[in-house]
Amino acid sequence: MHDVRARGQFNRRKVLVCLISSAPLAVLSVGDAAAGPKVAQSAAHYQPTPKEGQACAACYLFLSPNHCKFLAGEISPSGWCRLWKAKPDDKEASLLPARGEEVDAAA
Repeated sequence: MHDVRARGQFNRRKVLVCLISSAPLAVLSVGDAAAGPKVAQSAAHYQPTPKEGQACAACYLFLSPNHCKFLAGEISPSGWCRLWKAKPDDKEASLLPARGEEVDAAA
């Protein structure tokens, strides 16, 4: 019985070595989406012109001034691809004054 119990127990040293050796993988997996592998522009059917009023600058994936979180290479802010999705509509943010804009206290 002692033999079966000894094989089933965890060795503290092995557990620590396992955790320490897996730490770099955890750090790599938590990285920013923009840092990961990107899709070729041709695979996403990217075009440098807008389509039906949809342009990269209005997409939630757009990174100013001319990059995308998912597409490789530089893109045009007025371009379009199949991955296009509108930025979330934040009504509360639109009610706030623009940065540097003064608020009229009498209003």
